[in-house]
Amino acid sequence: MTPKFLRRRRERQAAARGAAHLDAQLRASADIAITAARRALRHRMPTLSLKELARDRERVNVQVVLDVAHEHFGLTDVDRERVAAFLRARFECRSGALVLITDAY
Repeated sequence: MTPKFLRRRRERQAAARGAAHLDAQLRASADIAITAARRALRHRMPTLSLKELARDRERVNVQVVLDVAHEHFGLTDVDRERVAAFLRARFECRSGALVLITDAY
């Protein structure tokens, strides 16, 4: 028989591990969506004129990240605000030479 304080401690640790795992999956989903958008833009770049190149942008939407999370990790019930927060963080972290647009703000 396990004492109550040990059981509660194990439950808190399991909840913390579950939250960390979900965060890692959402972070990976945002990275996958950003990478796909960058590849799509890079694929179109050789066919664009300089004028179009200055205006052409690729979108990374919160819904795209949710779709990736569902497809890759089977996540179905995730808060959109939490996904938007991860998309904002990864978008700012991975901003580079290729210009992307997001609706996470």
